[in-house]
Amino acid sequence: MPGVLIISRDWQTRALLRAQLVEDGCDVRAFVSPDQAKAALARIERSKREIQNSKIQDSKTQHARIQNSIVSRGSIFAPGLVIADVSGVSDRGEIEQLASLIRSLPAAVPLWVIASRGEPGQESIELLKEAHLEKVLFRPIDGGELVGRIKGRIRDQGPGTKG
Repeated sequence: MPGVLIISRDWQTRALLRAQLVEDGCDVRAFVSPDQAKAALARIERSKREIQNSKIQDSKTQHARIQNSIVSRGSIFAPGLVIADVSGVSDRGEIEQLASLIRSLPAAVPLWVIASRGEPGQESIELLKEAHLEKVLFRPIDGGELVGRIKGRIRDQGPGTKG
């Protein structure tokens, strides 16, 4: 099952959503900002390349060390859905960072945005649509219902595919 990437400045949203998804068996990574997520995903991609190189060089010790550093629950993390909480984000730069992150992913990964009523503005919505925006979910949100919807969205999806 593909992973879920959560981006939220609000630690409670980030922690509670992550905890419930992990409890339900999902592979999840959670970050405060799009830039943090992009840097972490870049490290994973570098590690994947190192694994490929270590297989070629047949260095079993190095291969095992690198693989253990990025493997979670038996598979390398591959986001299949990005959940971004943009409530209270008025900085267009952060919306642009989010769009840039989504476009940088190796496959077309859908984006769900959690927002307060009236946010984000139409200009931001247009920018995010270019980056595979699939849903805008307005607060208040029932956490259990959201987790169910996320699991339903990624359940039959292969890593990095759009379902």
